[in-house]
Amino acid sequence: MAERSPLWSNRDFLNVWAAETVSVFGSQFYLLAMPLAAVIIFDANASEMGVLFAVEMLPFLIFGLIAGVLADRRGRRSIMIICDFGRAIVLAFIPLAWYFDSLSWPIMYGVAFAAGTFTAFFDIAYQAYLPVLVKKSQLLDANSKLETSRASSQVAGPSVAGFTVDALGAPLAMVTNSLSFLGSAIFLLRVKTKEVVERAQIRKSVIGEIREGLDIVFYNKMLRGIAGCTATGNLFGSMSYAILMLFMEDSLRLEPSWIGIILAVGASGAVVGALASSRIVASLGLGKTIVASAILGGIPTILMILAYPENAVIVLMPIWFLNGFLGVVYNVNQVSLRQSITPDRLQGKMNATMRFLVWGVFPVGGLLGGMMGDVVGLRTVLLISGIGTLISAIWVVLSPVGRVASIREDVESGDNLQWYEKHHRD
Repeated sequence: MAERSPLWSNRDFLNVWAAETVSVFGSQFYLLAMPLAAVIIFDANASEMGVLFAVEMLPFLIFGLIAGVLADRRGRRSIMIICDFGRAIVLAFIPLAWYFDSLSWPIMYGVAFAAGTFTAFFDIAYQAYLPVLVKKSQLLDANSKLETSRASSQVAGPSVAGFTVDALGAPLAMVTNSLSFLGSAIFLLRVKTKEVVERAQIRKSVIGEIREGLDIVFYNKMLRGIAGCTATGNLFGSMSYAILMLFMEDSLRLEPSWIGIILAVGASGAVVGALASSRIVASLGLGKTIVASAILGGIPTILMILAYPENAVIVLMPIWFLNGFLGVVYNVNQVSLRQSITPDRLQGKMNATMRFLVWGVFPVGGLLGGMMGDVVGLRTVLLISGIGTLISAIWVVLSPVGRVASIREDVESGDNLQWYEKHHRD
């Protein structure tokens, strides 16, 4: 019989797990309702959808590196709680503005930017916080559980969100997202583990710490390969993300409820991917699993061009299932590898640099996707997006990532710490 995971006895991890689950479930209402509000209420075109997507992702480009410095200087849990409350308040402006008949593009852009800012600080602190709660040897198990929960929430979330948007309208549906962030904050307040924030004897400047974070990623061949692969994939992937709702609602003529169901099927693929991830790693090895999932990652987007109004539901369901499966297998394993080879005192800066590089391209890709959608058509954008995502795998193919068999508990005292110290001697 399989050994029971020790994480089931880790109360603080369970609270963080619950916080993430509640938050992700509510976020499905935002992911569906926000772009649909733009399409339905403002009759947005592809360029406007690209700008909205870019504005939401822009904070990762502007504040991403600073967020990493803050995550290593301050308590990561406190940052997460503040950001949860901030997102709950900010997102409430959409239904309030709509209720008082004052919803406008400036309000939409303002809310998207503010919510994106809180998310940038939250996500960077969140990924740096997990190694505080669990041992290195438990990171893969912990990330698999978090992704399973996240994906499970995404199964029910889009379906419920789709029917809620049909019943109440897109703006009112976003109230659920505000409530979910409040629930997340409550669970995080229950965490008791004390963080040890290492204070440097000589405090570096913010610029110095940002440079340190960049060095952490660029001097390590594995981190550099993962960053290049994910950033390139996200650049091309965001071209399709920006126009996805417009493609489904306008080109394929799908109702919000059907869009929610299709996204839920994709999330069920993510659930299967999270559950199967450890078995795939046991069979192929950690590195080869990352490489294989990266190589296959662009195929679902390319296949989306086969969807038309007459066959949209039948075609998109298996495509989104595959997309969810491959995305989670890649993310669970590459995040676990990153966390395991980085010393704890550098987790915040490493994650911030990664997020800056891999999410900072989202505004660029979103704008490109929107503008190209108006010029060459939405299907052509999907094709270019998929091909570009396929090409992104070359970064990990040419890196040492594929040779990594598994995560080692003692990796911090080995090569990873040596390469870091080599480039940061006084």
